[in-house]
Amino acid sequence: MAKSSVFANGSFDWFWFIYEQGTYYDSTYTVYRPLYVKNVYFDSSFSASLMPLIYWNYTTPNQDATRALLGFYVSIDYRSANHYENDTGVFPFVMYGTSNDKEDQYFHLWPFGGTVKSKLGADSITTCAFPGFALFILYPTTSYYVFAVYLVASMIPIYAHYTIRDYDGHAIIWPLIRWGKSPNRDDVRIMPFYAHSKKKGYYSTASYGMLYNVREEYIGNDTMHTVFLVPFYARRWLDSGKADSSTLLWPFFSWGYNDKHGNVEINFPWPLVQIRDCDDPYIYKRIFFPFYGKYIEKRKTTFFISPFYFVLEKQKDSFHSQYSFYGILFWHFKRDYKYGHKRYGNHWRFYKLWPLFHYEYNDKGNSSFAILSIFPFRDEEGYERLYQPFFSLVEYATRDDGSKRFGLLLRTYFQSWGDSYFKMKIPFIISYHRRDDTVQHISLLLSFFEYTNDETINELCIGWIPVYRNVKDQKQYDAKKKLSLQLKRLEGDYDSKIAYGSTMSYYNDATGYMVRF
Repeated sequence: MAKSSVFANGSFDWFWFIYEQGTYYDSTYTVYRPLYVKNVYFDSSFSASLMPLIYWNYTTPNQDATRALLGFYVSIDYRSANHYENDTGVFPFVMYGTSNDKEDQYFHLWPFGGTVKSKLGADSITTCAFPGFALFILYPTTSYYVFAVYLVASMIPIYAHYTIRDYDGHAIIWPLIRWGKSPNRDDVRIMPFYAHSKKKGYYSTASYGMLYNVREEYIGNDTMHTVFLVPFYARRWLDSGKADSSTLLWPFFSWGYNDKHGNVEINFPWPLVQIRDCDDPYIYKRIFFPFYGKYIEKRKTTFFISPFYFVLEKQKDSFHSQYSFYGILFWHFKRDYKYGHKRYGNHWRFYKLWPLFHYEYNDKGNSSFAILSIFPFRDEEGYERLYQPFFSLVEYATRDDGSKRFGLLLRTYFQSWGDSYFKMKIPFIISYHRRDDTVQHISLLLSFFEYTNDETINELCIGWIPVYRNVKDQKQYDAKKKLSLQLKRLEGDYDSKIAYGSTMSYYNDATGYMVRF
């Protein structure tokens, strides 16, 4: 990818709010709104179409991940020097894996069953039949509540077998009946009557009727005991007396201490009142929900005075950041870098009055302003890049190289300019491009009148008919013409596109040709 800025050299291009291409720091991007966006970085890329409905894709040197249909469809390629693996599926209907290693191949078809690998924390899971699916056929319903029950029931297999490293487990009508073993682990569960789980040298747990639960954990030379009568009372303590905690009507009332970590905690009642002090790791918590809260963990701080003020603060060796929200509607973000950041500089600030406007700048000379700014989250290279111009009434941006942009009314008027160039467009009315005090292109009324004087050709058209033409570089001109025809044919009938003129263009990074169509 070229490191030079398309935005800087004037070849940034657009058509209304529909099309845009350019660079953003160390990435190039192309957008056909609302259908498609693609960002290309040094060794990775992101593309999407009407996300999250249609699809979105992330590509890195070792992985290619595509998700679609609200995330229900997933296809992920894993690549290395001598290994290839693909996981593809439409949850919950079909999932399959292909690989050059036979052990990584699998297939699962709902509601019949099959095998999946490296999912849900297990090395492999094999299922057999999901009889709950028959409820939709035998007892049709129009009730959303009954439908939800059917849906949950249809996800329960008659039998399942799973492995986790050296652990071998089985289940009948999971999660009701389950058992499994490994050289140092033994588990049995028959809900709701009895369950036990034992791992030699680590823990031993038993449950009776799902109400009375006991557990022992072996921590060095000490043993931690837990007794839990759901939901009325529970206690956890160490034989040495160095830690002790209790709860009543869990999870509402709990308290305890741990001498080893210098930890004292009180929740009375949770989540309304939460108090905690801990030395290792350092934690300070004072929450009186929903009115006041302060939580410090190591070098991260969360603070709120509800509903007026909420702040997230992070202190690292290289930077300090603070994200503040006032009454949810006004945002103030800031980052200060110790050594300077390639994108944010030494100091970066962002302000937003949702949904009216946003404004951001850094000390490198980059800034951005927009009215409206409707997204209640910040995702400038994804959702905002794809959809934001549909709602833009006014926008203005500057770059550290002196380049600028300005647009009005969904980019009905839009211009881009710098020290050596000026470009402006009003869709279907006028397109104008000047470089180094020389007019390189002007088009009026769907190219009814068009004048071009660039590196390849000097041409004048009146009434869409060329009246003067002087080809400066035949090789570049032929390549540009060929690419232009290909693009126009992709758009539809060529003749119908002649009048479309120069209101839209295509920039090819590989050749440097600007094609107007």
